[in-house]
Amino acid sequence: MALVRRIARPLLAAPFVFEGVRTALHPERQIDVFPQAFEAADKSLAGVSQVPSFLDMRTIVRATGVVAAGAGLMYATNRCPRLAAVTLLATTSVGWAGRKRVWELRGEDLTGEIQSILTDAGLLGGVLLAAVDHDGKPSLGYRAEQFIERSQKKAAKTQRDLEKKAKGAVGNAQKQLAAQRG
Repeated sequence: MALVRRIARPLLAAPFVFEGVRTALHPERQIDVFPQAFEAADKSLAGVSQVPSFLDMRTIVRATGVVAAGAGLMYATNRCPRLAAVTLLATTSVGWAGRKRVWELRGEDLTGEIQSILTDAGLLGGVLLAAVDHDGKPSLGYRAEQFIERSQKKAAKTQRDLEKKAKGAVGNAQKQLAAQRG
């Protein structure tokens, strides 16, 4: 199975890396889909005094592309694959869904766009599977539960040991008192 993962991860990550790089280099692709929404978001960002002046929606879209490309590379090289897969889901699914303008198309264009949507859905399904793939390693939640269970057992053992020592100390103290009185 390790060989399959070694081959499959880069294949699954490649479209995400490509899209992330394209988005980072050409953020207009995302912005042109819903320009009114991006203009409104830009105005909102400009109105907030805590936001740096260089931060606009174009910069945010670029940063999202860089994060997606980085997550794709991390997944392809098996560096934190579950975290990388979740990051890919978060950064790319919204962008891909937003670029699909099926309602504006007819005929062969509509068929091609539906095929593209299904391809993207298949990729997202693959990444969703990757996000829960344990690759022989237990999840963080399972490891945390095991740590807590081991800690509780260790604490209970320490408590029993302390109770034994305390019982022994009390017994010794009683013997010493009895010897002093007697």
